[in-house]
Amino acid sequence: MFKFEDVKLVQLPEKILREKSQDVEVPLSEENINLIEKMIFHVSDSQKPNTKFRPAVGVAAIQYGIPKNIFYILIVDQNNNVIFNDALINPKLIGHSSHKISLSEGEGCLSVSEEWPKQAGYVPRYSRVIMDAYSYFEKKWKRYEVNGYTAIVFQHEYDHLQGNLFIDRINQKNPWEKDKDLEVL
Repeated sequence: MFKFEDVKLVQLPEKILREKSQDVEVPLSEENINLIEKMIFHVSDSQKPNTKFRPAVGVAAIQYGIPKNIFYILIVDQNNNVIFNDALINPKLIGHSSHKISLSEGEGCLSVSEEWPKQAGYVPRYSRVIMDAYSYFEKKWKRYEVNGYTAIVFQHEYDHLQGNLFIDRINQKNPWEKDKDLEVL
């Protein structure tokens, strides 16, 4: 069982956040299973009342300083219905829409402190993405086709595995300028 103290996040300006993560062997090693279980504990606990964690819907292994191609996402609606819950191992982006969307309030990240400069603004993302990955819960390779908010979270976490952060996608000259093709959610 994990505790709050077991979760140590890496934040900017740590250089490891800019490293590209590496694929892991499937079937998963005990070490990688423990890493994923820690990710599940961290994100699910962050969504509970009185948590010590900053609220999150996803986390990538690199955010713990571990450059492995793994991320975990837990999205629930206001009635506590699960929208998405899985850890993706060795995900590959294989397709996306041309249509782009952004959250009206922008994005946030556990690895970017709230004091970090220039993180406010629209973060354009594809409205629909297709990824192939090994599913932690289903123990098989799967194709994930997601859209809307879930697609935004997938791309945010996938960016981490490529060494990118949401702040890289913000138009720094006009952060709240809306392209005519961008739909704001």
